[in-house]
Amino acid sequence: MSHYLKLKQLTVALAALPFTFSLALAEDPVAKKSVTEAEVKYQAGGSPLANEPMHQNIDPKAPPMTEAEFVKARQVYFERCAGCHGVLRKGATGKPLTPDITLPKGTEYLKVFIAYGSPAGMPNWQT
Repeated sequence: MSHYLKLKQLTVALAALPFTFSLALAEDPVAKKSVTEAEVKYQAGGSPLANEPMHQNIDPKAPPMTEAEFVKARQVYFERCAGCHGVLRKGATGKPLTPDITLPKGTEYLKVFIAYGSPAGMPNWQT
């Protein structure tokens, strides 16, 4: 019986041998790739926000912001905007500012609109 067990172990070892060699001979493409000095200089440095806690938004299309930026934006909204647009952004005397309306317009459009206002009654907040 021990002869049969040894033969079985040898068969399993021989069957696994090609896989062992293929793993041993496989080249790691990351280790093989060399980086030139020009590439090193071109690469971006570390993020200045690497140690900042980021605000996790439910909507993946929302612009990324740090927790401090989110707190400041919330404060500004409640001080300047909520009186007309409502605390839930669903509108009051001003139009609603829900994500389904604001996201398609884009950040640049909203920056200009907030800065210069509108003839319909939105004040210009830049001046």
